[in-house]
Amino acid sequence: MLIYIIKKLFSFLILFFLLSLVSVSVLYFSPNNSLYHLTFYQFYYDFYYQLLSNHPLSLPLFDYNMSEILQHVFLPTTELGLLAIFCAIIIGFPIGVISGLSSNSRFIHILRLLCWLLYASPLVWIAILIIRLSTVDWHFTQHIDYSSTIGNSSLITILSTNNDHKLPLLVNHITPLLLPVIILTIQPCITTIQIVSERVKLIANQNYIKVAYIKENASWKVLFRHLLPNAIPKIIPQLTANITTLLFSTMVIEILLNRSGMGTWLLYGFYQHNFSILALTLLGCGIIISLLMLLSEILVVIIYPTQSRPLHE
Repeated sequence: MLIYIIKKLFSFLILFFLLSLVSVSVLYFSPNNSLYHLTFYQFYYDFYYQLLSNHPLSLPLFDYNMSEILQHVFLPTTELGLLAIFCAIIIGFPIGVISGLSSNSRFIHILRLLCWLLYASPLVWIAILIIRLSTVDWHFTQHIDYSSTIGNSSLITILSTNNDHKLPLLVNHITPLLLPVIILTIQPCITTIQIVSERVKLIANQNYIKVAYIKENASWKVLFRHLLPNAIPKIIPQLTANITTLLFSTMVIEILLNRSGMGTWLLYGFYQHNFSILALTLLGCGIIISLLMLLSEILVVIIYPTQSRPLHE
């Protein structure tokens, strides 16, 4: 298991290096590059030196330092995406398990039809519809500014502070996130339901699960002791395969709702022909996707070492 984790970390480092080369190449070969007299190695060094230290060597490339970029650009997008993933798992996983174990064909057909309709609908249509519905003067949408941008605070910052008034701060921070999280949760939730349902149904038909039903005196023991431990190691890698789609959807929603994050920052870079922003967005997207997939693979091996043994043999 340790060798498998080391291999995954080494693969991530190689991928990170390749992403850094690609992101710098976008800026180095851009039409408005004023540092063409530098070699690629010098430009590569200058790029990341300025990014990490905010002390330009040849020409200023960035208006902000790395901490400000992380706080105002990457953190809001990552936070929004992780909240959508959390909500999708909380809602979709139990429904998927119930669907996989259910013998009611009418319930399964209705659930599949609903999932197909929502999944086939373009995200922009769903977003516009929900935004339109949220403008109705309902009591839980009243006086909420959904277009407000995320400021200097984040959930991690609020939870880590020693402030005695954490609850009001959390409410004020989460309230503008409700609408984008609801929109972003729909498609990951549908994917979670489909993957979990198919996997649970497949495992439930195995002979050792049928024997466990005979030996155990309660169905919930079979579910938590035998069925889920054998299903989850295969479910998690399938769910992480949709991180790319979720990240792209998050950036689209940020543009639609005019929220600070990678989406609006990337759009600003296109308008201003700022290839530094394009390079950093490419690097940030690659790191977020690779890091989440790496953490999911390591998490499966650590939690279920027996069931995931074929992965690291």
